[in-house]
Amino acid sequence: MRVKRLMAQGFRNLSAEVLDVDAPFVAFVGANGQGKTNWLEAVAALGTLRSFRTPRTSELLRFGEREAMVEAAVDSDGMTRRFRVAWSDGERSLHREDRVIDAVTWLRSLRAAWFAPGDVAPIRGEPGLRRAMLDRAALTLEPSYLSLAQQHRRCLEQKAALLRGGNADGPTLDAVDAQLAGLSVRVVARRVETVSRMSSHFKSFYEEFGGPEEPAVRYRPHVSGDEEFVLEKMLAARVQEREQRRVLVGPHRDELEFSLLGRLVRSYASQGQARSVVLAWKLAELAAARVGDDAPLFLVDDVGSELDPGRTARLVSVVRSLGAQVFVTTTDRRYLPSDLRDFRVFEVEAGVARRST
Repeated sequence: MRVKRLMAQGFRNLSAEVLDVDAPFVAFVGANGQGKTNWLEAVAALGTLRSFRTPRTSELLRFGEREAMVEAAVDSDGMTRRFRVAWSDGERSLHREDRVIDAVTWLRSLRAAWFAPGDVAPIRGEPGLRRAMLDRAALTLEPSYLSLAQQHRRCLEQKAALLRGGNADGPTLDAVDAQLAGLSVRVVARRVETVSRMSSHFKSFYEEFGGPEEPAVRYRPHVSGDEEFVLEKMLAARVQEREQRRVLVGPHRDELEFSLLGRLVRSYASQGQARSVVLAWKLAELAAARVGDDAPLFLVDDVGSELDPGRTARLVSVVRSLGAQVFVTTTDRRYLPSDLRDFRVFEVEAGVARRST
C-alpha cells in the first residue's frame, strides 16, 4: 500500500494543505516544536487509528477547534481510494470514499507499524506495556483481532467491576467467567500465532542491527488450555479474587519475554540492546504482516536521535525491501541516507510543510 496524497484539517498545528507523498520514502524535516512529528502522527492516525503520543482525542485537535480530520488517497488492494478519519465532539468516524466503515474493514486496507528509536519503555517497563506491543502486532497481522480484544476487555472490566463492588453473587460470576474463559482462550491463541509468525523475523532483524547475541522472544500465557481448563482455573481462584477484589486469572497477566544470550532483556540489556530489540520487533511486525507485495506503512520518528546515518540507511533499505512505504521525521536532513532515490522531503515550519529539493 502507498499513500499518494495527504491532507489534514484542524489537526494539531498542521496547515490545511495537500501534500504529494507519492514516493517510497517520505521525510518531514524541521526544528523541534514546528510540527514535523504532527505530520507523522497524522499518518499514524490513518494507519493505526490511534496516536502514538497520546490516548486523548482532544489533544489531536487544534487549540479551540471541535473538529479535525486527516484524509489520504491510498493505493491499496489494486485500486486508489480516499480514506478519511474525522473527529467531532469527541467522536471518531471513518470514511472510505463516501461510505462509513468500521475499524476492522479500514485496517484491512490501510495499516501501519511505527518505531520511535528512544522508546524502550515497553522492554524495561511493566508487563502490560509488552502485552500492548504484542496486541498491536496481532492487530497489524490480523485486523479482526481488534473486535476480539475489545470483547475481552469489556468482559474483563465487567468482572473487575463486580469484584470491586464486593457483592457479586455466584451465578452472576459464573456467567461472566463462562464468557471470559472462552474469550481468553481465543486471545491466547491469537497471541501464540502472532509470536510464532514473528519470532524468526525478530531473530534475523536483531542480528542485522544488534549482532549475534542469540536473540529470542517467548510468549508466556498466564493460563493456557481449552475453555474448560481455563474456567476451572477461574473457579479455583474465586475465593482469592473476592478477597482481593481483582481478577487473578487470564491473558491480562500474560508476559512477553525478550532475551539475549539467554538473559532477560528487561533486566540485563544495555540501552542500545533494548533499542535494537524494539526495532527488530517492529520490523518483524512489518515483515509478518506483509501479504504478497503489499506491506503496511512504516513510520519512524526522530531519525538521527539515536540512529546514525549508516544504521538509518540499513533500516530504510530493509523496510523498502519489504515493499513498505516509509515515513520519517528528523531535525536535520543530513541524518537521511545519502543514496536515496525517488523520495520526498518536506521542510516543516509552524505546521506548514513545503517540499524541498
